[in-house]
Amino acid sequence: MKQKVSISAVKQLMKLCSVQDAPVLWDGPLSDELLRLGAANGVGAWCYRQVKCGQIEGISAESMSAWKGVYLNNTIRYQHYLSVFNRVSQALEAAGIPVVALKGIALSSSLYADEGLRPMGDIDLLVPEGEGLKALSVLLQKGAKPLVVPRSKYHEVTDAHVRAVEVNGIMVEIHQRLFALGSDFYTQTSDLFRHTLEIDKQGVGLRILDDKMQAYHLITHAIKGVEMDGLRLGWLLDIALLLNKAADLATFLDDVYSICPKKKTAMQQMVKMVMLLMPDKYISGSDDKEALMERIAFLLSEQNQSRKHRLINLKHLINTPGFSAKFKLLFFEFFPQKAYMKYRYQTDRKEPLWRLYLKRVFRF
Repeated sequence: MKQKVSISAVKQLMKLCSVQDAPVLWDGPLSDELLRLGAANGVGAWCYRQVKCGQIEGISAESMSAWKGVYLNNTIRYQHYLSVFNRVSQALEAAGIPVVALKGIALSSSLYADEGLRPMGDIDLLVPEGEGLKALSVLLQKGAKPLVVPRSKYHEVTDAHVRAVEVNGIMVEIHQRLFALGSDFYTQTSDLFRHTLEIDKQGVGLRILDDKMQAYHLITHAIKGVEMDGLRLGWLLDIALLLNKAADLATFLDDVYSICPKKKTAMQQMVKMVMLLMPDKYISGSDDKEALMERIAFLLSEQNQSRKHRLINLKHLINTPGFSAKFKLLFFEFFPQKAYMKYRYQTDRKEPLWRLYLKRVFRF
């Protein structure tokens, strides 16, 4: 459960992790709330590095021992994540399935100057549309352990990713598209594979999205995150670092918005929050900084999104192309397969299946 955060702590933390051209002058203490907030939002290691590099003046690296610990842990764990990604991608490539690295493994390996600066909780990768279940089968044959049970085979085919698996102690999510078929942000995966580039990280080759498609993914993923479960400040930092690379930011953003014009307004609203972490020259004088800060503080504290989550999920199902697909998805949304019900309600295995369905339908 998220803790309520103060606007003052949010302002301080955003100042610490901002992407500025000139060093930031710090003139206050590091409160327990600030240290906790930085770690919880995935920016503690970045702030520690900013101090070590002289990008933040007026504060000692010793006072950031907690964030230093996060940085060192990220650095050590990254080696394991990279090794697992290499193993997984090689297995899939050998089966004729190309792979694109997404989110944490991609950003840690390319966007950030040091792999210890960006925490990861799992490995996300993208395969061509229609190859998700094949990729899953390959990994299961190689010894991966399934972590969840899908509601139905129809959900697994139309969702953004197939069921998560565990490989060498790391959760791996195989995405067959960036968003579910019924999402407003859905983009055909075949188009995504034309917007990639190759990088080398410690002798491991990774294919990642190019800057334009990466920006689209990060911005829209943050919007989805806000809709589902509130905001994470690390998402804003990811986007700020990427946008700060653009030679002509206005043109770059127009290109990003053109990928999904109907969601341009939503993307612009997210970018306004991102701009608070960027050099002052990018912040519009018409933007109400205080209102944006209040909005960020609210989203960082927001809790109990389960009802909203269900409504968004139902919307995606209804928007899925094809009447037959809609019907099957909606039916299995309320009456999932038996294996899912047993997985979902593990508290009493002797409980009759009909009672479990009543629990699901009426949410008690």
